[in-house]
Amino acid sequence: MQSEREKLYVVYDGTCNLCIGTVTRLKELRSKAELIFVPIQSLQEAGNDVPGIERAAESDLYEKMHVADENGRLYAGADGVVRILRTIGGFRLLAALYRLPGMSKLGDLLYRYIAKRRYDWFGQTEQSCSVNGCKLPQDERGKGNH
Repeated sequence: MQSEREKLYVVYDGTCNLCIGTVTRLKELRSKAELIFVPIQSLQEAGNDVPGIERAAESDLYEKMHVADENGRLYAGADGVVRILRTIGGFRLLAALYRLPGMSKLGDLLYRYIAKRRYDWFGQTEQSCSVNGCKLPQDERGKGNH
């Protein structure tokens, strides 16, 4: 009998170029988990049920990426990154280093430093683009620009 892979829901800012690029790269890597990517901007859409995400304030979702497992456990910021890295071959050692004394504080500090500057350094999409596609802006007559 084939075992089912664990599911991890990755909630990220779908207008952040750094976030979009990171998700694109994660999709190219082999993970032992099924990674399900959900832009914050589409959380209200049907079919985007993320276990436990209702416990996170919307402002927190924009400050840090959140990873939820199937049981609704949430991992935010650097903890979320490490939770994903634990599932990807070649990065598991890096994730293990996070358990060394002081590394979680350093990881969180670095994560927050970059997250606060992500729009300045990497930009922000003007349209609502994500790994799920882009919505074209509407011109003044309500027709999509093609």
